Amino acid sequence: APEGAAVTARGGEPGTAWHIVDWRGREVEGAAGAFDERGEATLPPLPAGYYQMIGDVATTPSLATLAVVAPLATRRSSPVTGEMATASSPFAIDTALSWISRPGAFLCPWNGGDTLRTVADLTALAGFGHVRERLAWKGVQPSPDAAPDFSRYLANADLFAQRGAAISGMFHDAPPWTGTAAPRESLPSDLAALYRFCAETAAAFGDRMEDWEFWNEPDIHFCREPVWDYAAAMKAAFLGFKSSRPDMPVLNGALCQITRNTPYQRILLDNDVAEYFDIFNYHTYLPPAKYPEAFRLVRDDLRRVGAGGKPIWVTEFGTNLEGNSDAEGVRKGLMAHSPEQELVHAEFYPKGQIGLMMEGVERAYFFVMAAFNERGGRKDWGVLRRDGTVKPIYAALAAMNHELGDARLLGALATPPGIRAYLFEKPDGSQTVAFWSESPVDTAESGGGVLPAPDFAREWVLHPPAPAGGGALRLTDLCGMAQPAPAPAADGSITLAATRFPAYLAGLRGLSPAVPAIRGLAADAPAPAPSPVVLRVVLEPGDFEISNQKTLAVVKGYTGRLKVQVWNFGDTAKTGTVEVAGAALSGLPAEPVALGPRGTPPAEFECVLGADPQGDQGAPITATLVLWFAGNGERSTRLSMPLLFERHFLDTCARVPLPWRDPALWRRNSSATREAIAFDEVEQALRFDGEWDDASLDRWIYPELPLATPSNATASPAGARRFAFEVKSAQDKVENDFKVANVMLVFDDDTASDIHLWFAPPIGQWEKRYAEIPEGIDFGRVKAIRVGANPRGQRCTLWLRNLEILKPAPAGNSGESDAETPNE
Repeated sequence: APEGAAVTARGGEPGTAWHIVDWRGREVEGAAGAFDERGEATLPPLPAGYYQMIGDVATTPSLATLAVVAPLATRRSSPVTGEMATASSPFAIDTALSWISRPGAFLCPWNGGDTLRTVADLTALAGFGHVRERLAWKGVQPSPDAAPDFSRYLANADLFAQRGAAISGMFHDAPPWTGTAAPRESLPSDLAALYRFCAETAAAFGDRMEDWEFWNEPDIHFCREPVWDYAAAMKAAFLGFKSSRPDMPVLNGALCQITRNTPYQRILLDNDVAEYFDIFNYHTYLPPAKYPEAFRLVRDDLRRVGAGGKPIWVTEFGTNLEGNSDAEGVRKGLMAHSPEQELVHAEFYPKGQIGLMMEGVERAYFFVMAAFNERGGRKDWGVLRRDGTVKPIYAALAAMNHELGDARLLGALATPPGIRAYLFEKPDGSQTVAFWSESPVDTAESGGGVLPAPDFAREWVLHPPAPAGGGALRLTDLCGMAQPAPAPAADGSITLAATRFPAYLAGLRGLSPAVPAIRGLAADAPAPAPSPVVLRVVLEPGDFEISNQKTLAVVKGYTGRLKVQVWNFGDTAKTGTVEVAGAALSGLPAEPVALGPRGTPPAEFECVLGADPQGDQGAPITATLVLWFAGNGERSTRLSMPLLFERHFLDTCARVPLPWRDPALWRRNSSATREAIAFDEVEQALRFDGEWDDASLDRWIYPELPLATPSNATASPAGARRFAFEVKSAQDKVENDFKVANVMLVFDDDTASDIHLWFAPPIGQWEKRYAEIPEGIDFGRVKAIRVGANPRGQRCTLWLRNLEILKPAPAGNSGESDAETPNE
């Protein structure tokens, strides 16, 4: 409720006594009474904060929760609340309104049960001026013969427009008629259809949408195609959006795997895709302690391609620090946060938001407003509960918007050990300090199991030159409740009591940060208009395999067949030639090629790829195919596709066998209820059995083999290029299907992220599998590997045999093993 609003609680047992406590369990003076004969109770006016109505402890210990939101100071108008967050606010929220707030998504006693309006109202009341939405292309245009039907999405966009909020739109899931390779989570192969859809979408939504994102997390399972295919689609989508709304920002589909050491981001940028987004977009669910590492890598990659001046947004961030939900929810199978987990959730928000701002993130969208569960119902993400009430984090969101929504982060203050303090400047020149005492939310390197106790209470002393204009200081807690302001000492110093829960001290001036917040680099010059010509390749499936997390084209034989497509999305025809570098490609015409305008059918050429000989060294094992179009005095952006010539590599590589045969060397590592490891004499293989009693569990089995053992002194070779092994599987499902399969590199430093190396999931017959090892891996720090998968069944058996590490052979030693196979 807004601060000062009359609040009536209904549905109580007549005569039941009640009293009010704040979010820390402290009694609110004068807030007590009993339900009348109608089961109603009128609450006294409450200041901003978060409260519980407590009843007779013996019968009804907790009756209701209430978030009271302070009015916002300087905001643009909204017909619903009379106010809304400023356009420049860095604080935003992912509502996913059309997908997870639809009718029936949660119990909704307000607005006649209208969940959509309720979520929009709550978003506005909390002060958010920026929200994120989602759209499914296949749902709005199932047939190419009909125009897209945006009616449901437009109605929901209007809910936010009426409340003064700007929307970041995003879509994925192309319909089958666009030539997708799979029925869902697959890019369209018809880039002209994609271009037209983006143009129609931008025109239909107009200024309801502040920006558009193309796709969601293409570096993981939301996109099946390789990175260079996504880059080509991103270019077509950008050009389509801009054809209708030239001034509207366009974002790339958010990446989310930077600390996994995948080369996806680097290769995406090598495809010159930075020319086709205005804002770089990222998602993170890392703990705040990992933000500096992740965003340093992001900034470094952007600077490398001259895009350091591009703003960085995070259109999803959240936390796993509270772990899977402990409490039974109001709906069977959908767990809920316990009260303790709700406090960790609330504590995380301002810490995570400020942590991202310190790394140069200009806007961050918290995930997610409405009630939402994942991981078989065990992970509760929502700001709302499924009974329609709000958690303490809602009050924390509103408090941060109120205190800092119009402020600019200057940086971190110098503080004693265990204290974090961040300095913000308001438009009137006054300053606010957000401060807290360090807890595991600040220091944890991985998620799960963080508790809200102890408080980690610490005192510290702030030395401001003066309060703002000699005025009074104002202290506000995590949930927006005003606290007794500290009185400055004779020397002007201020002693502050900090706990793990952030608080805000306003009314200061003259402070300077010890560590300034990172700012984006200024662009050297206005960026040129990106080329309307887009190149795409279509690989012959039998000749190629996509590996290394969609970043490597493995040529299975000595050559590989492919088609080169050249699309022109400009308004005029173009004439030019397709140029090639990095590998030998036959089949491209030597004479100029004519391209029709506006996405007419592309020029297409049947080509054969081979290795480009390099003098006396013969054909290389790896290469990068680079293609571009040159004509009309212009040059298109590049298509860049890394290659591995598998036949050349296997003919010449050195092999380092691993001691895979002995079950005693393997460590059990799975989520299974029961697990077993044994040597299967019939298959002459290691057998790993897992069985799960709970179908809602995230099922995975990844047995671990140490690399440093007395019998395996050579198992950490420098220059390793691939893991090779044979694998097969069986499940209690006839499909024998898996969510994902990986080889994982486990480092000796527990703070380092494991590296996941994808491989094609096993089937019911023996097959050879390879997992590509990224360049630059220090095998001296790799203590173990894990090989396994995430089965969809509840009983699974994996068989593994003939594990070895492959690396380029030293001169004069082609194809020979580096060591005798241990235990053979």
